[in-house]
Order: sequence, then structure tokens, then C-alpha cells
Amino acid sequence: MKWWVLILLTVLALGGIFHTYSEEDVISYWSSITSFTAHETIKIGNQTFESHVSFTKPDKITRKDYINGSLVQKIVIENGIQKIITANGTFVLNATMEDINALDPFASILTNLESFNVTWEGDILLLKPKTEGMPTYEVELNGKLPERITIKQAGLAIVVEYKTIEVTK
Repeated sequence: MKWWVLILLTVLALGGIFHTYSEEDVISYWSSITSFTAHETIKIGNQTFESHVSFTKPDKITRKDYINGSLVQKIVIENGIQKIITANGTFVLNATMEDINALDPFASILTNLESFNVTWEGDILLLKPKTEGMPTYEVELNGKLPERITIKQAGLAIVVEYKTIEVTK
């Protein structure tokens, strides 16, 4: 009898820990986000680097890229201007929403939510673009926020793992 009580309590406890949300719950939550900051690891092929990202809707983003703990570049986009700051100097360019979208997949998702068909595929939230040729996003969640986003396009993949992410609604 004690075993059945223990098993029941364990199942109830795990059910509370591993709560899953519907795609509508997640998309509704993401729609309410106005800004976020994140510490992330980016993997492209066999190369890995870390970034710190700060994004504010609709078009302000800062990303600092680190290799082996050393800052290698800082990219700031605000008011249609992109600044790329390196040890060798600063480049100033015109910027578009595509430039912002290229800097962080979660920023891209937040600014383009209406451009995706969203479904669950197992434990992964799959965001397929409504426009052919655009990347697909596979999002593994920690609650309602991304823990890992895999960007796939033309047989290539980039993986962004979020070590920390804080949002403002």
C-alpha cells in the first residue's frame, strides 16, 4: 500500500514539473514580450562561441560575441543604423529588419510570429515559414521560453542554446 501512495505522489509531483503548454499558450506569451536579454551559446558546424543579446521590439538589438572569453565584436542596431564594433574600429551601415533577424533567432521569431505555421513535433515546437525558402525553427522550451533553437535551411543548421533568458512584457 505504501508503494502505491509513493508512486502516486511521484507521478503527481512529476506532472507538475513537466507541465507542457499548448502552442497557443506559448505564442500568446511570446506575443506579449516587449524585450529580452539572453546569454547564449551559438554552434555553427564545429565552431562554438558565446553571445550576450539584448533585444527591444520592434527594432533595437545589441549582440556581443565572445570567443574563449574575449570580446571579439559588438553589434548594435537601432533606428535603422547598424554599428559593428571590433578591436580594429567601427563600421556603420544601414540596417533592415533582416539584419536584426539575423542576429538572434528568438528576436527573429518575436518580430515575425505571424509568418510561421506553428505545430508540436514531439517535445519540439516547430515553426515552419509560410514563405518558401525561409528558415525553419525548432524550439526546445524551458517553460514558455526557448532553451534551444535550431535554425534549419537548405541542409544547414545553427544551434543556439540559451544559458539564461529574461523577458519583459
